[in-house]
Formats: sequence, structure tokens, C-alpha cells
Amino acid sequence: MKVTRVAHVSLNVEGSLEETKAFYNDLFGLEDHTGRPDIPGVPGYWQHIGPVELHLVGAAPRGTEIDPTGPHFCVYVDDLDAAISELDERAVPYMRGAQGPVVQIWVTDPAGNTVELQQERA
Repeated sequence: MKVTRVAHVSLNVEGSLEETKAFYNDLFGLEDHTGRPDIPGVPGYWQHIGPVELHLVGAAPRGTEIDPTGPHFCVYVDDLDAAISELDERAVPYMRGAQGPVVQIWVTDPAGNTVELQQERA
């Protein structure tokens, strides 16, 4: 599969979301992103780092092997259906999810890090 660029980095915040958001706003000058959808039971904020997003997630990591709400980074791929086929062919376990029309696939690397895949946006 071909990765085209980094989409976002996601960090868990188990303390104050407001204080953490202010830290990134004030210290690094990040701007809030207003496009975060309502995710039931998962509060948070999205901020801009140039063309990449920083997601602050108000949830403790689940501790599962593939953890979509835990710390992870997300990359865009040129063809998500082909990427899923490749994961199937290689017997790589994955978890599928969606936020509206955006399909999300999560995998775990051999070191236990979660990586999210999304279809490249036009």
C-alpha cells in the first residue's frame, strides 16, 4: 500500500482537557480545528499543526491490542480498499470503524503501536 501523508497524531488526556488544550494553544500557538465530529462518550479537541491535526482525546487508553482511542498516528493511503485487501492477504489483524462517511482502519505494529489508515482525501 502507498502512504501519501500523515493525517493526524492522537494523544490521550486523562487529566484536564481544557488545561491540555490551553498548553498547546498558548505554548505552541496551535489553532483549534472546528471540524471535530461528536463522538459519543469521547470528549476532545482537534488542533492544527500546519496541514496535520493534533487530536486530544479525553479517554484513557483501552489497553486492547488494537486501541483506536489510545495514542496513535493516522496516515492517508492512496487506495483504502486495496490496503484492506493487502492486510487480509498478509493476515494482519485490523479493526474497522467510521465517523460518518470516513472509514477508519486501525492496525498494530510489532512494537504495539497503533496506526490508523484512512483514504486519501481529494
